[in-house]
Amino acid sequence: MKTIGRILVFILVLIIHFNTTGMYVWSHAVLYAIIAILTGMVVVQFLKDNEPLKINIPDILIVCFTIYLFLNNIFNDTFWGNARLYNLLLLLIFYFVLAFLYKKDKKILTFIFYGLLTGLALELVIGFGQLFGVFANSDSKFILGGLFGNPGAYAGYLAIITPFLLVILLQHKQLCKSENLLYAIILCFSISICLIIVSNSRGAWVSCFAGLLFILNQKYQLAKRLGSLLKTTTTKIVTTVVLVAVITVVSFALYNYKKESAFGRLFVWKVSKVMVCEKPLLGNGYGAFEAGYGKVQATYFLNNKGTDSEKQVADYVTCAYNEYLEMLIESGIIGLLLFVLIVYFALVKRYNENSSPYHIAAKAALIALVVLCLVSYPLRIMPNLLLFVICLFIIFRTGQYKTFAISRFGKAAIFLWLIAISGLIYCSSRYVYGMYHSRNGYAKVLNNDIDNGISDYKKAYTLLNSNGEYLFYYGSSLFLKHDYSGSIAFLQKAVTLRSDPNAFITLGNSLQQLKRYHEAEKAYQMAAGITPTKLYPKYLLAKLYLEMQQTAKALAMAENIINTKEKVPTTAGNEIKTEMKVLINQYSKPRVKPLKNKTMGP
Repeated sequence: MKTIGRILVFILVLIIHFNTTGMYVWSHAVLYAIIAILTGMVVVQFLKDNEPLKINIPDILIVCFTIYLFLNNIFNDTFWGNARLYNLLLLLIFYFVLAFLYKKDKKILTFIFYGLLTGLALELVIGFGQLFGVFANSDSKFILGGLFGNPGAYAGYLAIITPFLLVILLQHKQLCKSENLLYAIILCFSISICLIIVSNSRGAWVSCFAGLLFILNQKYQLAKRLGSLLKTTTTKIVTTVVLVAVITVVSFALYNYKKESAFGRLFVWKVSKVMVCEKPLLGNGYGAFEAGYGKVQATYFLNNKGTDSEKQVADYVTCAYNEYLEMLIESGIIGLLLFVLIVYFALVKRYNENSSPYHIAAKAALIALVVLCLVSYPLRIMPNLLLFVICLFIIFRTGQYKTFAISRFGKAAIFLWLIAISGLIYCSSRYVYGMYHSRNGYAKVLNNDIDNGISDYKKAYTLLNSNGEYLFYYGSSLFLKHDYSGSIAFLQKAVTLRSDPNAFITLGNSLQQLKRYHEAEKAYQMAAGITPTKLYPKYLLAKLYLEMQQTAKALAMAENIINTKEKVPTTAGNEIKTEMKVLINQYSKPRVKPLKNKTMGP
């Protein structure tokens, strides 16, 4: 059991990196299979040993957080098609698999460590190769992205895991006995820091710095040494003022480094406060931000509240760029409080200066993650989510926490836990199988094989009928087949699950084809409000008003289009503006009344 457990855990930590690429389906299939096997091994061993079940306070908090997320979302539409929620619940429960394996085999921690380092080495090779053109990034818009595709997500992952490398370097006599391996770690650390810098991700810079500073403080007692130098009140005041000034200047510089990006996130937070106030205690449900934010933003602009600067930074966003704010919107005060308590016990409670290197590395990585959560979306990315759970596992297993024996209810708790993890694996596997058919359908429709594409979409329907992205693609394929009524049925549900402006546009097109003009107008207006600098939704509105014979509205929209400044000027945008100028000239010219014929006298 020990050998199999070590190998499976190593593979699991490594395979998680492939979920963000085109290998999504098979990597998740392997992931769920490994979790199922490890769970079965743990249950069999527990029943064989017949030992009392022990749990500590952080474990209880994780159980409460998991149960709360499940009960708070089970009756929401977003639950039955939300892979992010499935994966979060599954990994939170998998935490206890790791805890049991560690109880039986302390070396499991070493294999987790090896798995993390192997995964990091793989990402560094790919990222470094992308910089020099050896490998192509999966997202053609960016040169750098590792297996993540996106440089921000990639840099965030590196920022979280890099502290593990620094711990190895500082504790190489204990953790790295091979001199060649030490040189390899030094090389990896150097490349990782370089890639974080060139990624241009300010959140990754700050979070990585916070994690590394924690390690250096642990090793060299920087805070204590500084405190010993500040013996007088004057020196303490001066030092405090200097630190505040430095932090202010650095913050101002980071803000202005990419000012539009920073202002855009501030705008998202500003508009999101409406969603916070809707259900502050329990939240709006997991996935509610992606489903509702675009509509809230559109309403904000349609009510003429937005400034020109806000319109320039506004766009279709699926996350709040602040995990705490998004958790507050989706899981309410209760969910956020449980999450913060878990992090509090991990970082503050039972602090021990003589903790093991693994413990220090996990705390440093968790600090980097917690800081990154303030300005980014790290918990939406599967490798980061697994890192979060691994950090909690390492901290709560190697730290000193009071445990409680559950003798009477041990087997009942294990039975319920087994049902929960089996159910989540089942739901997750169904979702992945549905995504297999959906992606096949998308590829076929993209190649103009629409009939076979729709056939694949039909196969996925029972598995993904609550997934907004799938419903949008299915509805769009029906629109291409001129099945407008069928398209509307899917698209109307799609826009309730995600605020994608393209879904609103396609919905508006279908409604217009069926002469349902007022409904089409609302759909186009919503798309225009979500992306206020995009001209195409406004262009469709102008054409709709002409078809409705509402010339005044069409001319007003044409003027709006001409005066709209595109965020990124395009050839298509110039063509639309030219057409709108022609439209204005055509309908604005005063009509000359024909002269009456006068009969000439004799």
